[in-house]
Amino acid sequence: MKKALNFVTSLLWKAFFILVMLVVSLLLPFQYLSRLFVSKRRQRHNAWRVARAWGRVTFLSTGSKLKVTGLENIPADGSICFMGNHQSYFDIPVLLGFMGRPLGFIAMQELAKVPVLNVWMKELPSFFLDRENARQALTIFKEAAQVMKEGLPMLIFPEGRRATDGKVGDFQLGSLKLAQMADATIVPFALDGTRKMYEFDGNIHRNKVILTVFPPITPQDPIYQDKEALAEHLRSTIQAHLQKPSL
Repeated sequence: MKKALNFVTSLLWKAFFILVMLVVSLLLPFQYLSRLFVSKRRQRHNAWRVARAWGRVTFLSTGSKLKVTGLENIPADGSICFMGNHQSYFDIPVLLGFMGRPLGFIAMQELAKVPVLNVWMKELPSFFLDRENARQALTIFKEAAQVMKEGLPMLIFPEGRRATDGKVGDFQLGSLKLAQMADATIVPFALDGTRKMYEFDGNIHRNKVILTVFPPITPQDPIYQDKEALAEHLRSTIQAHLQKPSL
């Protein structure tokens, strides 16, 4: 009975999500029209405001609860690159809705095929990465590095894929190049609990989720230029945090 009820409520949520995406799509013409009147910086901020509302509605409509800690660790200005673990499709709504800063994503190529979402992600802006194309990755990193230098934080999941078992996979060394190309401060974060919301059976489950932002690592820190040590430091910090009995 409980499983059947969950299936029905999941269908209702998915119908609601489609409605939300329809509403968001209707805002796109206004976003395009604004290019005639406002700066690129303002366009990006407007896109983030829409994305923030979408993220909050998408997450909270599941009935899930969120605890956010460590936002004070995010620098007020300068080039910033967020790096953290990746558990679920719901990670992006949580981060857009509750990180408290405009940001863009380095996302997998698969998301470029999602209607409406792909267009708004480009407006942030975000960049879609083909894991099999090293030359394309370098081009994307150069473009994203320039965006960070212009003052908009970027976010990348260094695992390269979702880890739905709750363990943090190895951080790909190439991911660290993104921050280094912009001489950006790295702000690590950990997401805990999103994997239980959808991934294990394809239905929507409300859950307790924690977003934790850790102290930043600056280009002046000795570990910054040592990719292997930096990758292991980031991965182990996040993994140790997830192993704490916090949920």
